[in-house]
Amino acid sequence: MGCGCGKDGQVVSAAQKEPLPASLAAASRGRFQSSLPSFAEGRRDFARIFLPGRQIFIWTPDMPNIRPLKPSAGPSSAHIGDLNELAVAKAEELFRDSLTAQLTQACGGSAPPAKLVDLLSRRAMRAMTVNVGIDFATKMDLLPTFLQPFFLIIVLSDLSEARAATYGFVAANTKQIVGDRPESKRTPFCVRLLSPDLLSASE
Repeated sequence: MGCGCGKDGQVVSAAQKEPLPASLAAASRGRFQSSLPSFAEGRRDFARIFLPGRQIFIWTPDMPNIRPLKPSAGPSSAHIGDLNELAVAKAEELFRDSLTAQLTQACGGSAPPAKLVDLLSRRAMRAMTVNVGIDFATKMDLLPTFLQPFFLIIVLSDLSEARAATYGFVAANTKQIVGDRPESKRTPFCVRLLSPDLLSASE
């Protein structure tokens, strides 16, 4: 999957202005190819990301702020690590429901075409994977880690184009990583990886 990457605003340390790693400084924007996980693995990865309800958001030009895409119900966090097929299928269903609700609200109460929602949801679920971030870090000669991944689905108002933006912290060495828990670990450097058009007929 081709992704464009760039700094999210000014990428600096809060404590000190630490220079960008050499590989990022040399190519703060660009494209790279990433291999998506297998279909089955990708579905499980998506369910683990979606079910906690904290990492996936949506935005259209008609929304004043980003809005969360989260399940109205589903497995408890204690069972997310060991997902069976029923739980994965339920996560996909809840994601489509949440996506439909947000797009309907953004479209002034008119429900978007079901085929469009199905296409967007299927491709978005495939695109939202931490593997892309780790591939990027590896290809940029950074540590093979992608901290606090955050996903934003961006949809144009006329529903003609949609992309998945993946945000996360990267590091060139372990000294740049602060925080003692997975949900708090961070670095001075955040990258944004943008998917191809999820509604393109050529995808």
